Amino acid sequence: MKATIIAGAIACALVGQAAQAKSEAREVLRVHTTERAAIQRLASRYGHLIVSPEKGIVVLDAPAWERDRLRAEGFDLEVDEMATEALQNQPAMLPGQKAGIPGYTCYRTVTETYARMDQLAAQHPDLATIIDIGDSWEKSALGGSNGADMRLLKLTNPAISGPKPILYVMTAIHAREYTTAELNLRFAEYMLDHYGSDADATWVLDHHEVHLLIQSNPDGRRKAETGLSWRKNTNQGYCGTSSNSRGADLNRNWPFKWGQVAGGSSGNACDETYRGSSAASEPETTATLDYVRSLFADRRGPGDSDPAPLDTRGIFLDIHSYSPSVLWPWGWTENAAPNATGLEHLARRFAWFNGYDAYQSVGLYATDGTTDDTVYGELGVPAYTFEMGTAFFQSCASFESTIYPDNLQALLYAARVVRAPYQLPLGPEARQVVTSPDMPVAGDSITVTAVVDDSRSSTYQGGVGSQNIIAANAYVGTPPWQAGATPVAMQASDGAFNSNAESVQASLSSASIPPGKTLVYVQGQDASGAVGAISAGFVQVFDSASLATVQGTVRHIASNDPVGGATISVASRTAQSSGDGSFTRRTEAGTVTVDISAPGYEPWQQTGVVAAGGQTVSLQPRLYALCPLAENDAESGAGGWTPAQSGWAIVQPNAVTPTRAWNESPSGNYGNNANLSLVSPTINATGMESPVLSFRSWCDTEATYDYGHVDISTNNGSSWTQDLFTCDGDPQWRDVRIELPQLAGASQVKIRFRFTSDSSQVDDGWYIDDIRLLAGGQACRDSQEPQAGQAIFANGFE
Repeated sequence: MKATIIAGAIACALVGQAAQAKSEAREVLRVHTTERAAIQRLASRYGHLIVSPEKGIVVLDAPAWERDRLRAEGFDLEVDEMATEALQNQPAMLPGQKAGIPGYTCYRTVTETYARMDQLAAQHPDLATIIDIGDSWEKSALGGSNGADMRLLKLTNPAISGPKPILYVMTAIHAREYTTAELNLRFAEYMLDHYGSDADATWVLDHHEVHLLIQSNPDGRRKAETGLSWRKNTNQGYCGTSSNSRGADLNRNWPFKWGQVAGGSSGNACDETYRGSSAASEPETTATLDYVRSLFADRRGPGDSDPAPLDTRGIFLDIHSYSPSVLWPWGWTENAAPNATGLEHLARRFAWFNGYDAYQSVGLYATDGTTDDTVYGELGVPAYTFEMGTAFFQSCASFESTIYPDNLQALLYAARVVRAPYQLPLGPEARQVVTSPDMPVAGDSITVTAVVDDSRSSTYQGGVGSQNIIAANAYVGTPPWQAGATPVAMQASDGAFNSNAESVQASLSSASIPPGKTLVYVQGQDASGAVGAISAGFVQVFDSASLATVQGTVRHIASNDPVGGATISVASRTAQSSGDGSFTRRTEAGTVTVDISAPGYEPWQQTGVVAAGGQTVSLQPRLYALCPLAENDAESGAGGWTPAQSGWAIVQPNAVTPTRAWNESPSGNYGNNANLSLVSPTINATGMESPVLSFRSWCDTEATYDYGHVDISTNNGSSWTQDLFTCDGDPQWRDVRIELPQLAGASQVKIRFRFTSDSSQVDDGWYIDDIRLLAGGQACRDSQEPQAGQAIFANGFE
């Protein structure tokens, strides 16, 4: 940096006064520096930085008064106006929104989270338990109705004895990070909802434990729910009783190396990374730390270079936002952790699923008193930090389309490898275990197929390589780690084990399958000799007299055209309709409910379907199509869509899109400082309900700096609601779906796709295709009523 940091004593004296006396509205600042010492100072003060060494830019958010302070210290910076506007102008409740954080229907509040946890425990008493591990600061210090219990959700099947390896996941320790708690709660919902129907969820909860601290900072989170960019807890003993800068950073308050790293945390009570008055001074930290210590045995020696043994069990995850990355210890030193090989292999497996960068925590700046360093440093348990997404207040569309599904897969992988987390990630992952037929009867030959894959590991900064598969085994009923497990050798489907990903198969006799629903486990081995993550499928042999068949043809109610690709669910078992709309699905005899869903159609359901054993039931479901309010597939021209500035155009087939698509830089890479919009014609949604915008997105931009945005207007473009969806650094086709209840009934709707870039580093840009705004409701259904004399009805009867 061209100027030495100056006026330090004056700045320190001013901080406490300025935080009280000046506006606490926050800004997003872009600081130009490549000096590691300067970056470390910024990190110790503000906590969360987006650092781009190649660009020489550090992005942070801070109270507005900090801008002058930083300039006085010699920093070259500017305000990111668009990001600041998004940070400061948090929306109110959306039209029709009755739950969730205001403006964000996808994120549940602390109160709603706790209510849902209670509901899950009541619905699944044999799998879910609520544990009160302690109190928040407000409850412990203020008492009465203030504050909250620190409530944890424990998932396991207690009918199967242990000891069991443990996956521990904590979220929202930094209050403003909306995505994290919702991911954790949905992970719990997924595991419980899929127990008994998804084989991996079933065996994981049978043989492992999952402990989820969903709201790790409930007092702070309640502040953040109001739209404040609140990071810390709410301890009124620090920085004034009413200051929005009060509290301690709970992820600098853990004991390992607490306060020992220069710039690793702050001793100033008003800074974002204030470490607290002493190690584990905060009740939230004490409660969480005591609980974690009770779960995991201490497997590591006292020295910084002492490794944990390779047979250590358990995984600890602390999930944050934002800056897409997976981090492993150490964060306090640039030296590699003694278990660096195992830590890195598992981190790269996680990063394959969520597409994030993977590196040692200290990579950008040092930290001390953190959760992951403490858990690994004290206990030897592999511990990780995820930094998800691209914003604290991430749009629901981005969360639903990428952050949740990608990170759910990373969590599911973690749950499968907790038995040997330093060993199993070094071997190939088994996945897609399928037994067919899925409802066999006595005498059927049963085929087990799977994929064994060693390639699914992040290659960020080179990666760790992969090995060819040399073997795979299936195990019927007994998992491979238990005594009595009998391997059934599987064969490569192409005849030879000669690649790092192999489809494998084996045949089983129905006579070898024990009664009832049985798990079939698959595990692969690579050329290094390492075995990898297990996956499983279900098999159950039925008496033919106990099964019924449901069949039919799915059609559009108005045109009678067949609907291919519809998903038919009969008593939780699914089938797909073929191109002519026909489907067949075996089911256990009884009274069943049939649900059908298809893209572009309203869902269909028939309850009370009597399926007698040995019989076939025929249905003729007729679906109402959603009504198109706007469509553009780029194949037939602009169709009224107009670029607000030069740039957006329809491009011909290229390496990205095999058909035509919209792109904001059709001549090549996009430019610096771009702000380019593609705007729809005026759309009339009068009388329509539940509008949904869908499109395909290929977002090849500089991650965390250059973005695609989706905005909407209900007054013909006079004003806009911005960032219903954002994308960056995601060069793959994504199917995006955004629910837009704000547009219901509006007569002057516009949709805007907007692209923005910063002042350096460019890429290919944003491609948009297959734009559709659809809506349903009675007005839409009325337009599709069958013509007179047509005798087939939407309920499936004839």
